[in-house]
This record gives sequence, structure tokens and C-alpha cells, in this order.
Amino acid sequence: MMKRFATLAAFTVAALSFAGQANAAYTLTLANPNPTSIVFGGTSFQFQSAATPQTSVGNFGQAFNVINVGNLQQTGADSGQMALSVDFTITGSGATPGLLNGRLTGTFRISDAQSFFENVSFTTLAGSTGGFTPTFNPLNGYSAPTAGQPLGDPRQGNISIFVTPTAAVVVPEPTSVAILGLGLAGLSVVSFFRRRRHA
Repeated sequence: MMKRFATLAAFTVAALSFAGQANAAYTLTLANPNPTSIVFGGTSFQFQSAATPQTSVGNFGQAFNVINVGNLQQTGADSGQMALSVDFTITGSGATPGLLNGRLTGTFRISDAQSFFENVSFTTLAGSTGGFTPTFNPLNGYSAPTAGQPLGDPRQGNISIFVTPTAAVVVPEPTSVAILGLGLAGLSVVSFFRRRRHA
């Protein structure tokens, strides 16, 4: 019976420690998409910042949508390219420390009926103690919109980045500490009865 109690306490401690990580969130804020529209011949695209602010699920690395893309008109025969950028700020919490300001910049290019976001870089990066590392995956960082669909349509496209905390730490919550004490007490009781049995 006491063994079961101690095992349950140990599992509870592990679960609450994980919960402490999950609660240690950080926030991404976006501003100043530039430009907000591009026209190449008879083809036009719209751009806007994605929902802001966005809060992470825990202190783990994860993807964030940063720019929504609409394609109002598409002739399938135009081509061209233009720089596209958006400013961002990533703000950490006590358990996920750090602050990072920067700008995502890339080349938005169309060729016939296809569009691309490439030559991506993160510039004007500035931060404080701790921090975050943003990256762009050229394989899945850009999802093209369906032709003829404006911003706000479920078939709009998006540009996303992946953010990795570089100084995340786990800070136990008061409840976790209390349960840890309970678990240790349970182990002590088990040890006491084991010694009496063999005495």
C-alpha cells in the first residue's frame, strides 16, 4: 500500500514539473508589414500581420504565423519580385527569460501562377539576457494562397517562422514543491516499515 502511495506521489511530481514548463510561456508581437500589397501586371497580392500577440504553449520551440497572404487576382502569366518584411518582438517570462526585437525580411516572388518567399533573413536583431532564436524553413515556411482569395478567407496563405528559446529553465511551482515533499515523506515511511520488517 505504502509503495503504491510513494509511486503515485513520484508520478504526480513529474507531471507537475512538466506543467511548470507548459506554463512558462513567451509572447510574439508583430508590427509594420511592408508592403501591404503588391501588383504585378494583372496579378495582385495582399499582406497583413498575423494575429498579434501570440503566446507560446510552454517554453518549447514552436512555429508562429507572422504574415497572412491574400491573392486577389491571378492571371497565371505575370512575374516579378519585391522585398517583404515584418517587425517582431519576442518577450519571455521568468522561466523563459529574454527579449528579442528584429525584422523578418525576404523576397516575395511570382512566376506565372506560382508564388514564393525566399532569400529570408532576420535583421536588426537586438535583445537582452537570455533570448530566442528565430528560423525560417524554406520547405514549409511559406504556404501559398489559393488564387482569387482575399485576406481573411480560409484559403489565404501564410508565412511562418520557428522560434526556439535559448535560455529556458524550469521553475517549480509551489504546488510542485509541496507534492515533492509529500512524495519524499512517502518514501521515508516505506523505508521505515522496511527496516522494521527486517529488524
